[in-house]
Amino acid sequence: MAIFHMSFSNISAGKGRSAIASAAYRSGENLFDAKEGRHYFYARSIMPESFILTPKNSPEWASDREQLWNEVEKKDRKSNSRYAKEFNVALPVELSESEQKELLTKYVQENFVDEGMVADVAIHRDHPDNPHAHVMLTNRPFNSDGTWGIKSKKQYILDDNGNKTYTGTSKYPKSRKILMVDWDKKEKITEWRHNWAASVNQALEQKNIPDRISEKSFVEQGIADTPMQHEGINRKRHERKAFNQQVKNYRKSKAGYKNMQEKVVNRGHLDSLSKHFSFNEKKMVKELSHELKTYISLENLDDKRRMLFNWKNSTLIKHAVGEDVTKRLLTINQQESSLKKADELLNKVVNRTTKKLYPELDFEQTTQAERRELIKETDSEQTVFKGSELNERLVNIRDDLLTRQLLTFTKRPYVGWKLLMQQEKEVKIELKYTLMIHDDSLESLEHVDQGLLEKYSPTEQQKIARAVKDLRAIMAVKQVIKTQYHEVLKRAFPKGDLDGLPLIKQEQAYTAVMYYDPVLKPCQAETIEQWQTNPPQVFSPQEHQQGLAYLSGQLSLDQLENHHLQRVLKHDGTKQLFFGECKADPTIKNSQIEKIQKQLKGQQAKDDQYRKENIGHYQPLNYKPVSPDYYLKTAFSDAIMTVLYARDEDYQRQRQAQGLKETEWEMTKKQRQHQTRNRHEDGGMHL
Repeated sequence: MAIFHMSFSNISAGKGRSAIASAAYRSGENLFDAKEGRHYFYARSIMPESFILTPKNSPEWASDREQLWNEVEKKDRKSNSRYAKEFNVALPVELSESEQKELLTKYVQENFVDEGMVADVAIHRDHPDNPHAHVMLTNRPFNSDGTWGIKSKKQYILDDNGNKTYTGTSKYPKSRKILMVDWDKKEKITEWRHNWAASVNQALEQKNIPDRISEKSFVEQGIADTPMQHEGINRKRHERKAFNQQVKNYRKSKAGYKNMQEKVVNRGHLDSLSKHFSFNEKKMVKELSHELKTYISLENLDDKRRMLFNWKNSTLIKHAVGEDVTKRLLTINQQESSLKKADELLNKVVNRTTKKLYPELDFEQTTQAERRELIKETDSEQTVFKGSELNERLVNIRDDLLTRQLLTFTKRPYVGWKLLMQQEKEVKIELKYTLMIHDDSLESLEHVDQGLLEKYSPTEQQKIARAVKDLRAIMAVKQVIKTQYHEVLKRAFPKGDLDGLPLIKQEQAYTAVMYYDPVLKPCQAETIEQWQTNPPQVFSPQEHQQGLAYLSGQLSLDQLENHHLQRVLKHDGTKQLFFGECKADPTIKNSQIEKIQKQLKGQQAKDDQYRKENIGHYQPLNYKPVSPDYYLKTAFSDAIMTVLYARDEDYQRQRQAQGLKETEWEMTKKQRQHQTRNRHEDGGMHL
């Protein structure tokens, strides 16, 4: 991770140091010292990347490393002269080498070179985990004609009449030293350190990397911890390494103590809820706490649920690339089962507590999740909310829950579903050929016990066992994907028969709902018909421009104020609906949209190529440009609507009435045709 390390020092004659030798060591070049009449050269296995940045008033020779530092030593001849200022800075490992160089160059130019210093920069990459730079800076400014300026001047202290003043019997008048530049001030070094931290953080933010650094100490940041020391290559390296190990041990002990304190707090929280448990429920709480390895509380179960969700997703990704994750999935399923029992238990406690603390609350108008959040806030603030404050809390809780649910299910898992189907097909084919050796089939395998497999060789038994494990894992993954769709579609179509809808159709309906129904309220059939007749405009013209600016790379996602727009632009399907809506916007040219689509298509092709090379059986799923009205008619065809409203009595009655009306119309149509034909045969007018 990115760290902050920046140390300043002086290269001075008073300490027996040489500017030429220092520059030769840092740059890896062979430099001649004119004053000593000798060459300095330090061989390196990895040659540093070095360059010189010069200010506008500097002469041409300032760009030559050897001549530059010879001129510095020639100008400053005192025994205690300071030849150069140097700083050593750690470069962020999260950035590429070119990005590190660009970041450092910009920082040095703005903070030092533009102020009048010559900067001799050397980037060392001897170890991949420790990229750093040495920057030597001149202490003396340049005059406008390119000659050396002065560092300071003497100013005499005068009395009220403008005469020089003296101390006692001294023959030397009083004077003060006036610095011509502020490069040696402590405030300046503090400013440089702050600017480096800000520059690094800006670069990390642009690449969507969450790490941040700070030039402030732990004390200034309010962090109660002991900082470690930077381990260099000097003679005290082993001492610092030993000190750092002591700090690590201290932090580990402190973390253990903090964890114990949290357990004590959680146990106290559990005790405060235990008065609502029956004897059998208390026994169940103890067992579930042991199974889940956490105390049963509202906060802990939420954390456990998030942990299991992330663990399961990462496990499924490993399964997709061929890793055996059957045991992990079994453990996760067991934990999920225990979590479900604990949730049911706490829901009972929450309902009891809510009825006791909020008797005026209407249970029919609140969900279980809302009541849980209300009790959590009541416990955390130790306050029973009343009147308008209670209503305001409920509104905020509903908004937070909705945002959380939408963020959880915005990633489209349909590509993963296709990948699983291909894997399942290949596993079944391989298993089928193994079973055919002894005239068995996949259907008979379900009824075979271990004894009947003895006719197979050990190798064949191993193949069968592995195939069965893979099929079980694939089934578990497919169930997770179905659950992801159901979480959204069940809220929009609570009376639908989603199991009877193919997954590709679920994906189409899911995409439309996520775009046109961001609050996930139940959709009436009349609402869908209105969408198909006249697709609503979800975003304003200004939001259209912002969304296109993000897709073209001009804005970052967090710069979009509308959270629904952020979710829409993350999903390939809703993104195409957004393009279709933008095309209907008269303020936007089609050429602008087509240019962005072409750019995204090229990037998508690169991503798909990378996935094909790294993930077996990968099949790209690219949404084609489509107008909203056409997509809605496809996503909500008559067949799909019948499934989505399978248990909606009002919808079924309307469908029956419409069918009866169409039947009557067909019957009357045949009667009219029959009457017309009879009149024509009788010599009447043919209509």
